[in-house]
Amino acid sequence: MATEIQLGDDTNPDTDLVDRALNGEVFVIRGVYNRFQLFKTLITASLDAIGKSVGEEVARRAETDGFERIHEWVAPADIPAMTDAVYDSVKPLAPGFLTAFVQQAFPEAKTLYYEETPNVRFHIPYDLARAQKDSFKSFSKDHGEGKITAHGPHRDSWLDCPSNGINLWFAVGSVRKGNGLTIYEADYQGDFVYKDSGDIADGEKLHRPTTFDLEPGDCVMFHTDQVHGSELNRINETRFVISFRMSFGKPIFPNRHYHKYVNANMVGTPFGFMASVPAAMQASYVRTLPWRASEKLSPRPKNEIVAAPPEAIGIERDGKFFVPIEAAPVGAVRGVSAAYCVARISENEAIAVSRRCPHSGGDFANGWVHDGAIVCPWHNLPFDAETGRSPCKTLAQVRRVKCDIIGDEIVIDPVAKEAAVEAG
Repeated sequence: MATEIQLGDDTNPDTDLVDRALNGEVFVIRGVYNRFQLFKTLITASLDAIGKSVGEEVARRAETDGFERIHEWVAPADIPAMTDAVYDSVKPLAPGFLTAFVQQAFPEAKTLYYEETPNVRFHIPYDLARAQKDSFKSFSKDHGEGKITAHGPHRDSWLDCPSNGINLWFAVGSVRKGNGLTIYEADYQGDFVYKDSGDIADGEKLHRPTTFDLEPGDCVMFHTDQVHGSELNRINETRFVISFRMSFGKPIFPNRHYHKYVNANMVGTPFGFMASVPAAMQASYVRTLPWRASEKLSPRPKNEIVAAPPEAIGIERDGKFFVPIEAAPVGAVRGVSAAYCVARISENEAIAVSRRCPHSGGDFANGWVHDGAIVCPWHNLPFDAETGRSPCKTLAQVRRVKCDIIGDEIVIDPVAKEAAVEAG
């Protein structure tokens, strides 16, 4: 579980905080809003951009009533333009904000590099965003996943980010479990197959992630090589976050060297115009130069890996599936065929459902059971075991099929009638 740290008036976090994060510890830093005047400047710049892009009335209401309600005043179709405006407004503030934060939070740090462009993240409720699926997808092609769309589980270094980076994930408005960040802490040391897109490959099992309740100004700090992603926003609040990637020491790019990292020690000096040169003076920048040039001229298709054969436990006979009860422990979900999986809800209850999540095809057999729901591992989305429904009303329910515990076996019969609640 994440370690909480309070940033008080007279205290600083432990000086080994960075080393601990780079070794897999996750921190929630509370009280940043009250400690850093520059954070208020960040909010002011965001409100100014919102006012210019979608109207002063929206900015006023966001300031008085909270960013969490912004979806009530901004049409989903306007979210990309509003997000772009905030990008433009907060980017010039990044050097001053990060330098001040690091000096106070990590006083022992000597050399800081930071990604030149911070990440602006507006996630409105999925049921509203779904109607703008195509425009949101187009925005994500230019800005990356996770800004206005949910990002699947990934490590930043799988695509084009440093392996020695630190993520600072600042809640500008309140963030709640159900619309926030997922960090798969138990999988930090795991060795995973991933796709060219940077997402975890189909067939990779994950443990239940850590999620967060954050107040404005709270910060989650974690190593960029933690497996992390987005929850599909299933609550009636907008999530507004600004995050920064940085490294203490020259950033190391194991794959693509795409993002521009700036040496903070050179910013504001006569050599500030060369602040991005040190990070670029390494083999990874030269090696990936042809790729970056070709991407600008003609984006190449992703060479996605071939999916692993789906897990299939138990034996099929006469159209039924027979699974030893010990093969499906309480809380686990297991695949029984390409089409179905079985979830052990309790000692005396198991259910069988269609295997793929109706949102983006995540494999429930790689997920888990929590509070009587089957959870898709890709975006931490729960589906009620009784009804097959998720909190996102615009998503189809998962189909249940007949399933019984008989002696020491779980017997699944996809053909027989199932008494589960049907859509309607």
